Amino acid sequence: MEVKIVQREEIIVGGFSTETTLENSKKDTDILFNDFYSSKIELLNSFSKNTNEYYGLIWYTKIHESYKYLIGQEIHNQSDSFEIRIVPKGLYAYSKFPQGYDGIKAWTDFYSIDIPKTGYKPVEKNDIAFEYYPDGLSGEYELWSLVEKNV
Repeated sequence: MEVKIVQREEIIVGGFSTETTLENSKKDTDILFNDFYSSKIELLNSFSKNTNEYYGLIWYTKIHESYKYLIGQEIHNQSDSFEIRIVPKGLYAYSKFPQGYDGIKAWTDFYSIDIPKTGYKPVEKNDIAFEYYPDGLSGEYELWSLVEKNV
């Protein structure tokens, strides 16, 4: 997939999360998404006034051991109803994927093949990566990762 390197401004994403490991990722995120669709999506949509764009944020809680996954939307006001995560301003790599493209394969190729081809590497300290769904959670999506020059 084609990777682009761009500068992004900071955004605030509010939503709901789970902490997981690579081994338990499928099970834990399935539970999170089931809960999100059954009871939380309307709350988030009414707060954000947005029913189309979603973010799936990922950040390490223990490097290469465990991470948090947050499903949410960009918000402009703080709320105690959601977990809040700031996506920092910085240099990001991103690539677009068609609806139905396997997410695990997409992330694996994005990190191990696509980003390195650009001469950059993902930032591991204070790492953040995310999925961006511009047209709902079942449409095409983009993967984004904070990057730095690979020297």
